[in-house]
Amino acid sequence: MTDTAQNAAHNAAQELAFAFDEQRALATVESLCAPGMSGRSLSSAGHDQAIRFLNETLNATGLTVRQETFPVREVMRLAHQPVCSLNAPRLARALTHRSEFAEHPRSGPMPDPVAGAVAEADAANDGQWAALANVPQGRAFADLADRLAARGVIGILTAQNADGSGYLTKRVQSAATVPLPVVAIRPDLLAAAVGGELTAHVPLLREPATGTNILAALPGTHPAARPVLLTAHYDGVGSDPELHFPCAGDNASGTGVLCEAARVLSQAAPLPRPVHIALLDAEELGTIGSHHHARRVAENGLQPDVLNVDMAGKFNGKIAIELGPADPAPKQLIAALDAAGRQLRLPLYAAPVSSDNRRYAQAGFPAAGIGLGAAHYHSPLDSLERIDTDALGKAGRLLLAAVAHLMHT
Repeated sequence: MTDTAQNAAHNAAQELAFAFDEQRALATVESLCAPGMSGRSLSSAGHDQAIRFLNETLNATGLTVRQETFPVREVMRLAHQPVCSLNAPRLARALTHRSEFAEHPRSGPMPDPVAGAVAEADAANDGQWAALANVPQGRAFADLADRLAARGVIGILTAQNADGSGYLTKRVQSAATVPLPVVAIRPDLLAAAVGGELTAHVPLLREPATGTNILAALPGTHPAARPVLLTAHYDGVGSDPELHFPCAGDNASGTGVLCEAARVLSQAAPLPRPVHIALLDAEELGTIGSHHHARRVAENGLQPDVLNVDMAGKFNGKIAIELGPADPAPKQLIAALDAAGRQLRLPLYAAPVSSDNRRYAQAGFPAAGIGLGAAHYHSPLDSLERIDTDALGKAGRLLLAAVAHLMHT
C-alpha cells in the first residue's frame, strides 16, 4: 500500500470510528433488555418484539431491511415454574429454582411430578432417583440412562456447579434426550439428597420454531466488489417463568454495537465496497441462523470479509480475536484489524470467540470473531447495569476502523 493510500485509510478509519456514539448503542441494549423481551428466546412474544424493534431501529437509519426465515427443529422452554423438594436427614425443604436446581437439557419428558428415594447411581433401582456426581458426556450419558431405566430407576439427578453469579447457568441446547427425567442440582445439595426422598416437577417442553435473520445492505460505489459483512446475534437464552434474563452482554451488547455502526455507515460518504449487515437469530441454539445465512451467501456467489461481534459488554484490558479459516489465512482481514487496533491503541490478541464467525469460516469466508466479554452470561445477572459503556465504544470504533481499512486493502 502506498503512503497516499495508507493516509487515506487512516483518515477514513478515524472519521468513521469517532462518529460512533456509545450512548446510542447503550440505548439499543437497554431496549433489548426490557422484561417484555422475555430474554429474546425463539417462540416467545419477546422474541417477536425484538424483531420489530430491530427492524424499526435499522429502518430509522435509512437502511432497507429484509428478513430471511429458517426452521428450527426444537426450542426448549419451561411450561411453568419448576418445583423440587427434598426430605433428607441433612436437609428438608423446597429448593430454589436456578440457584439450587435447574432443568437439564437432555431430560426426558416430565409431565407430572416424580417422587422417590435417592440413591447413588451404582445402587439405584426400582422407584428411585439415581444421584450422579460425575456426569459422562455424549453417548456415554445416553447409555448410562438406558441402563438405569432398565433397572427401574425413575429419574437422574446430576451435579451442576453454580457460576460466579451464584446461579446454575441456563442451558438451551444439547445432544439427544434420554429416556428418564433429569434434574440438575448443586453438588452439595445432591450429596445431601442421598438417602432421602425427592419430589420434582420440571415441565420442560420442546417445540419447533422459526428463526429470523434481519438483513440490510449499503451498496458502495463499486457494487460488484467483494462485500464486507458485519454480524451479531440478537437472540438470548430466554427468561424463566418467574425470573427475567436480560441477556445484556450476550448479546444485546453486540447487537447495540452493530446497530450503531450501521447508523454511522449509512450517514457516511459511500465506501468503495458494499457493506452488508446481518442481525442473526438462534446463535444460542447452535449458531443455526449464521449457518443458514452463510449458505445463502455462498449460493449467491458472494465471498465476503466477515466481522462478527459477540459480547461487547465488558472490557478486560484487551480484545479477543478469532480468525478463520486457517487455510488460506484471511490476510486482508488480519491486516485491517491490526491496523485498526494500532490506530485506536486497542490491544488485540488471538483467542477463541465461539460464535457465528465460525459458521462463516466453515463456509470458506475470511471471518473474524470480536469478543470483549460479559459480566455473567446465561445468568439473570447479565443485566444492563453490568454493561460497560466504554466497552461498547471500543468494540464499535474497532469495528468501524477495520471496515475503513478493509476498503483500502
